[in-house]
Amino acid sequence: MTPLLSIVTVSLNAADTIVDTLASVAGQRGGVELEHVCVDGGSRDDTRALIDAMAARHAHLRRVFEPDHGIYDAMNKGFAACRGEYVLYLNADDFLFAPDTLSQALAGLTRGAPDNPDLIVGDVVMGEPGRCGWWRDRRVPRLLARWPGCGLFPIHQGRIVRRALIECVGGFDARSRLAADVIQFYDMERARPLSIRVIASPIAFMRGGGAANGSPGAMWLGTREIFAHLGRTHGAARAGAMTMVKTLQSLSEVRFGRCPGSRWFAA
Repeated sequence: MTPLLSIVTVSLNAADTIVDTLASVAGQRGGVELEHVCVDGGSRDDTRALIDAMAARHAHLRRVFEPDHGIYDAMNKGFAACRGEYVLYLNADDFLFAPDTLSQALAGLTRGAPDNPDLIVGDVVMGEPGRCGWWRDRRVPRLLARWPGCGLFPIHQGRIVRRALIECVGGFDARSRLAADVIQFYDMERARPLSIRVIASPIAFMRGGGAANGSPGAMWLGTREIFAHLGRTHGAARAGAMTMVKTLQSLSEVRFGRCPGSRWFAA
């Protein structure tokens, strides 16, 4: 049976965190029809063994174990293996926020219904569950659907997208090093008017770090990638305005204090 949702997880030496990712998908309640496509480009730790062990217990998990040319190439490989109407990318150090996350996000949707939205988007919490310190409340902008093309964007771990829309923009730009997920959303907005369902609650928990968020230098390089792409597609003036809005959105997410817990980990 074709599932309603495909979740794609790419990994490389992620044995310390991927069990939480796998378990958060396997533990979803509410009868959501889903598959979990795990793409590993050549881990040398126990990552593949952990995926194999979960696959032996859960038929929804499918494996793509082959070399790739970086994270976005791996994400494209995962997409090519997907069968669902919708796709969610969940990294190997992320996990779904709660056992009913997907049933709430996809409530009322049926496969192939003509009024299904193009995107279902929700919040993402970034940090360490329950710890005190710096963390990020990555809320999806509530004006996202009203102000398209202004530079606002949803975090990809909180972005459930119709597969046909991803096909329309050609997946991720595998040449990008850090910002292909943001660029992909801007390309979707440019391709056609989008119907968007906004979920005013967290979809995923994102551990701190990662290639694009690990340092100010990485964030600066990612911003440069975004500006260069928007300059080609929208012109320099609008690229500057959109990049500024994107940067202000990212800065507004920063918090200090106790990072919220998810319903998998007590705060």
